[in-house]
Amino acid sequence: MSSTGNKDFRDQLGKFRLDSIGGPSAPPIWSQPPPESTPVPDGASTPSSRSKRVSTACDFCRKRKKKCDFRYPNCTACTRAGVRCTIPPPGPQVANASVPRDQLENLQKRVRWLEEVVRRKSGIAVAEMSTGTPVDGEGDPDWWYQVPAMVATGGNRPSTASMPSPGSGGSSVTAGPAGSESSTGVGTELPNVGEIFRDQLEHRRPSVARPASAPRVLRLSSLEEAERIAGQYFDSMGYQYPFMSRPEFMGHLRHIYTGGVPSPEVHNAYHIILAISLLIGSADASQAAEFYHASQETLPLALQNEDLAAVRALLGLALYTMFATAGPSIWHVLGATMRLSISMGLHKARSYATVAEEETSKRVFWSLYNLDRLIASTLGRPLGIADEDISVGLPRELNDDGTEAPGASAMTIPLQVMRLRQIFSRIYRYLYSNLPRPSPQEVATMLGQFRHEVDDWRMTAPVYPSALLYSTSYYDYLYYTTLLLMYRPSPRNPTPDVTSIVSCGDSSIQVIRSYWDSYSVGKLKWIWLTLSQVYFAGITILWCLEQNARSLRESRPAPWHPEEQMMRRGTQAVVVLLEEFGKRHPGVDRLAETFRHQSTMIFSQMAYQQQQIERQDQRQQRQPQQPQPLIPPQSSITLAPPPQPPVPLAPVLDDVLLVDGSGAVPMIDPQMAEQLFYSYNWFQEEMASYYTL
Repeated sequence: MSSTGNKDFRDQLGKFRLDSIGGPSAPPIWSQPPPESTPVPDGASTPSSRSKRVSTACDFCRKRKKKCDFRYPNCTACTRAGVRCTIPPPGPQVANASVPRDQLENLQKRVRWLEEVVRRKSGIAVAEMSTGTPVDGEGDPDWWYQVPAMVATGGNRPSTASMPSPGSGGSSVTAGPAGSESSTGVGTELPNVGEIFRDQLEHRRPSVARPASAPRVLRLSSLEEAERIAGQYFDSMGYQYPFMSRPEFMGHLRHIYTGGVPSPEVHNAYHIILAISLLIGSADASQAAEFYHASQETLPLALQNEDLAAVRALLGLALYTMFATAGPSIWHVLGATMRLSISMGLHKARSYATVAEEETSKRVFWSLYNLDRLIASTLGRPLGIADEDISVGLPRELNDDGTEAPGASAMTIPLQVMRLRQIFSRIYRYLYSNLPRPSPQEVATMLGQFRHEVDDWRMTAPVYPSALLYSTSYYDYLYYTTLLLMYRPSPRNPTPDVTSIVSCGDSSIQVIRSYWDSYSVGKLKWIWLTLSQVYFAGITILWCLEQNARSLRESRPAPWHPEEQMMRRGTQAVVVLLEEFGKRHPGVDRLAETFRHQSTMIFSQMAYQQQQIERQDQRQQRQPQQPQPLIPPQSSITLAPPPQPPVPLAPVLDDVLLVDGSGAVPMIDPQMAEQLFYSYNWFQEEMASYYTL
């Protein structure tokens, strides 16, 4: 300890009465030796008892020039006189008084030991706090004795504040109303014992303050460039997943570019958002990877506590892995994020200290909900949380200044998307589960109800002028992808009816058109999610055409009658998009070749069947009608049908309707087309292997 530190410590020490251990009055706890000190045998004198006492006579005794007995808090003379016992401020005579070294060391050890006890019991790092800092909301560290009373009253863990501490993730404490319990003292409902004991059951790390500064910060060429790149993110992904506040992020951005040093959570958010935006804008992938690696330097610090900063960090990581082929699995990241948000209680309706805190929590949770539904349905996997377990309401349509503007705020589009995801979720759970298969009548009824909800959603969707593209074409895209999910063959509806076949075909063409429009203007996102949905829509068109061919073979009318040119252009668009994907991501070229081969088979079969129908019609027109001779009744004999002639294979997709059946082109077995019966297992396994899903 330095000489200056010793002097300050002695100044403070002179204000107290230090009685020797074993004196007539009980010594204060901080004057006792620390528990790790060596025990002293009975009868032996301790260093403290041999050390010189440091004391100062009170003002009353000094004025009377009488001996002061230094009793605390009042000496005997002041007690008899009925006056307040005061001591003079520390002066040279106190500062120069000698204080035993072992007494100072014992006090310092004692303070460190008590700080460690507090940290282990409550998770509060008091060593880093100044004296007098309020620690409300941390609760009583020794609350186990109150559990029986909590069970009896139906209450939760007691707390010194109505709201949980930041990062604790607990719900607000609400005790049951007085008199609501029966005379026996047992509540009408048992509490959630898991929440009461969750700190002890999970052995979680205590919440600790993050460092005030972060490591190196990557910067773009200028603040204007950084604001432009960040604006691209908020003008696209921000309308779908509003877990990051635009004004808050831009404020941190300006702070960084004016020389400020960000905190770890701000450091992580700044780098991961810019990395996502650089990928969206089709910029240099190496620059985006640079920002991503910089965000990883503070990711452990951003995730050290259970708070909104940790959930935001994981959501940013999930979005980046959705756009990049590097990084962890988005499926695993979303699973961890959903568990963290549930542990924090974000899925529950509860009270908050401010409206801003409540809306921030809602936006974070519903962004996670939206992303969870999208990825789960795309990969054919279970949802992260059931809708029945969610009680928190949707966010409000608040502007950045806090004013509410229904239909005209930055939250208008995200809120509308969240409403559709709720319908989407119920469709997915009804059709894609292992429950017993319902009757066709029940399926038709449920699909009718779902279709009414989806149509009503699209008709009532508000137009947001500030983002016209997202409030019109984006709504249409979401509408048709939801119809595809609803009408395609599913575990509980494996054989769709005519209505489903027609809806699948029409919706697939519209989905492909939306992607082709984005590709034509250079705004298509070359990510695995886009690849999956493009292939999904393309193979659905082929399946609908195969259903037409099957109906014709069975002498039934074709169920789907698309506009011929639009259908052919849609299929050709899928081939072009898949080939473009193959130039950017290894392995997709095999998928493009497979789709080209499948589409060629289907169109060849269609052309061949059309020629057979036309030839049959021509023969019937040439042959005159003759009376049928009477044939005596005979016993019925079942004859095997003659084998079908081979189907000519069109070598080029653009010439599929020009096949003349002369035999000059390769021939295939028509039964090979049956293998296209809408199976996505191979495709999903390919995507999982290529994109670490």
